Amino acid sequence: MQPHQYALAAGILWLLTLIVLPCLFAKARCRAYERGFADGKLAHQHTLKLQLQEARRDQEVLRAELEDTQRNCAQQLDARKARIAALKACIAELEARIMSYTGLAVTRADHDKLVVAADTLRLAQRTLTALKSEPQAARAGAQAEAIDDLAKRVHAQLRATPASAATAGAAA
Repeated sequence: MQPHQYALAAGILWLLTLIVLPCLFAKARCRAYERGFADGKLAHQHTLKLQLQEARRDQEVLRAELEDTQRNCAQQLDARKARIAALKACIAELEARIMSYTGLAVTRADHDKLVVAADTLRLAQRTLTALKSEPQAARAGAQAEAIDDLAKRVHAQLRATPASAATAGAAA
């Protein structure tokens, strides 16, 4: 082969190389982009997996803290309920003590019995007056007046004392 043919073949090869090289560069660039994109996706997935594992650990820690807090709150609530029940029992006991100190010794039924006894003594007075037994009739009348006075004082005391839940049934 002649030197000019070599030069011409080298020029054609050079031109073919210049034509093919951009395609090869483009193809290599595409492959590099795809590899980089796949590697980036893989790295992103790995990062997300690590973040998810960390989030799950944090969630488990928070769940354990929540359970501890709920247990503590339940214990505190039970303790408060027990204290409230104890205080209510103490209040009821103190109210019973106060009512025993301020409560009346007589009830409405006692007042009614006094009124009936006074009426019976008046009947006895009228009967003794009809039988001409004046001293006993006078004594029965005086006792009837005394019982009426006592019944009036009991009635006044019953009206002056406010009825509470504990004594409302007894006073009524």
